[in-house]
Amino acid sequence: MFLWVHYTDMVIALLAVPIAVAAGWVVMRPPASAGTKGSRMRRLLFGLLLGGAALRVVAALLLLPNGWDFAGPRLVFVAPTLAVVATVHAVWVRPMPGSPGGERRAARWPGDYWAAAVAVGAVLVASAAQLAGTGAAALTGVGVLGAAAVWRRTRWSGRSAGRWWRTAAKGALGAAVAAAVLAALSTASQLPASSSMTGGPADIGGGSMAGHRHHGGASVTTLTGTDTDGVPARRFTLTAQPARIRLDSGQQVEAWTFNGVTPGPQLRVRQGDLVEVTLVNRLPGVGVTLHWHGVDVPNAMDGVAGVTQDAVPPGGRFVYRFRAKQVGTYWYHSHEMSSVQVRRGLFGALVVLPANAPEQSGDVDETVLRHTWVDEDGVATLGVTTGVQRRQTPAGRQVRLRLVNTDGNPATFTLTGAPVRVVAIDGTDVHEPGLLKGVRILVGGGARYDLTFTMPDQPVVLRADGPAIVYSPDGNAGPDHAGPAPALLDPARYGTPAATPFGAASHVDRRFTLRVDERLGFYDGRPAVRYTFNNRSFPDVPMLMVSPGDLVEVTYVNRSGQHHPMHLHGHHMLVLNRDGRPTSGSPWWADTLDVGPGETYRVAFRADNPGIWMDHCHNLEHAANGMILHLGYSGITTPFQTGHGTANHPE
Repeated sequence: MFLWVHYTDMVIALLAVPIAVAAGWVVMRPPASAGTKGSRMRRLLFGLLLGGAALRVVAALLLLPNGWDFAGPRLVFVAPTLAVVATVHAVWVRPMPGSPGGERRAARWPGDYWAAAVAVGAVLVASAAQLAGTGAAALTGVGVLGAAAVWRRTRWSGRSAGRWWRTAAKGALGAAVAAAVLAALSTASQLPASSSMTGGPADIGGGSMAGHRHHGGASVTTLTGTDTDGVPARRFTLTAQPARIRLDSGQQVEAWTFNGVTPGPQLRVRQGDLVEVTLVNRLPGVGVTLHWHGVDVPNAMDGVAGVTQDAVPPGGRFVYRFRAKQVGTYWYHSHEMSSVQVRRGLFGALVVLPANAPEQSGDVDETVLRHTWVDEDGVATLGVTTGVQRRQTPAGRQVRLRLVNTDGNPATFTLTGAPVRVVAIDGTDVHEPGLLKGVRILVGGGARYDLTFTMPDQPVVLRADGPAIVYSPDGNAGPDHAGPAPALLDPARYGTPAATPFGAASHVDRRFTLRVDERLGFYDGRPAVRYTFNNRSFPDVPMLMVSPGDLVEVTYVNRSGQHHPMHLHGHHMLVLNRDGRPTSGSPWWADTLDVGPGETYRVAFRADNPGIWMDHCHNLEHAANGMILHLGYSGITTPFQTGHGTANHPE
């Protein structure tokens, strides 16, 4: 119900703007006699405003079960609006007994005029607050009252002489006020040419920050890990270069690739391996980095342009070294202009196997990366396949499918044809995963799910919102006819409980609440849907400050109508509850948590990996429009800068 109420409320707020403007225009006209066309128009317009405000109050009340975070912002602005419009409608718009010619109406005009102007202004302010934020609401209020004052000063005297001149002047005044508001919003949204992650405000989460230093201390460049010396067990070279990729549909994609292919080469290593990856940039005119998504690497190896390193320029190279400590399914991608570069193909899979995994087991272990090519009208693929892939898989073999969603929006994976277990989420094993007849999983942007099943003597089909893979003993089977979809997996209820190092009852050192929302307006001087944390967009969002060893609790509240996969670099979050209800299945650890519209999640993590870490929406277009913040450890600094005046643009 949240989405229906949310978007209905936004539509009403949008429609209220032209209605309020029309009401304001009618108010500016000379007073009309009761029963005339002008009088009826006044009554109609103010009746619409009254009804719209009442519907918005109802919408707010319907959202009360979701919590005050959802209903409160609407009630704060809309309830007073309803009262003002209702008062004006009752006192000013109703017919006046004994006033057939409207003379008594004209005598009351100045006072009624101001009441009507306040009502119109209240509606516009409430709509601006809902659609564009409190800053836009304040500018709108000032503009409306200023326009009303000047217009009142130059209102019609009832004579026809000069009428069109006055109309033109008043129209110009309104246009000037609108232009001034738009210019102010655009100017206020301009991002600095360069900025440092340690140069802005800090949020200490209610704890003590004794010894905290915003400046000075250790640089992120020194945080290379304590166990990265020696000869690497695995060495790789990834060369970023352009290439023309052919999809199975025959479509050609002008892609950016690693080593000429996309997805990039799969990197398979073992737990405990010292891994060395050399990144070479042969892209024309753009920098590039490598971020190890979901791997808690030392901060200097995190690969975020402008935070942990400078983007590798064309012709340059950078060497990443880290110890592969976490078994599981991960992926890598560029974190320079990532909203563009990931879409164009700069990504690949990273799989960390157990140290004692056999070299040749005979089992099937396949990584499935779902990707959407925006340059090809939003074509969804598994790898580079838009249609059906076939795999010959002998009956009795154990199959492990590692599902990776490289997109920002959730993807639905469905597996039918065999009993299946979901054995891992974001690289962490599920405790005692139950056997399911089939499974349907909503995989958020950047997230990973691992499935296992024993191959039967009949086809098994994996679908991913269009493209599919069919596993069969002879390798020739086609997709079966789609039957009833399996139940959607709920990771908060799947598996069985197990001991965790901390939980909902643990003492917390830092608490943060992040209310995510969407606003119409400007970002970096251009019209955009602006995405916010606590009504602020990057770089105005405070850095979340912690100290080593802190237990940190974060509450994500999604007040928008879109999914926001929240990705915390360098740490894994334990999900404590969703919408106030504690998790009851296996401990649910995530590094990329999809927070759906109207949802509230409370998570916790241990601050055990010093550095400056991004915590952002992994719908990278949302991040590019402001949904970025950072987690900073006390005493850690960075020498790197971001901004259009630098070579670094992490989103």
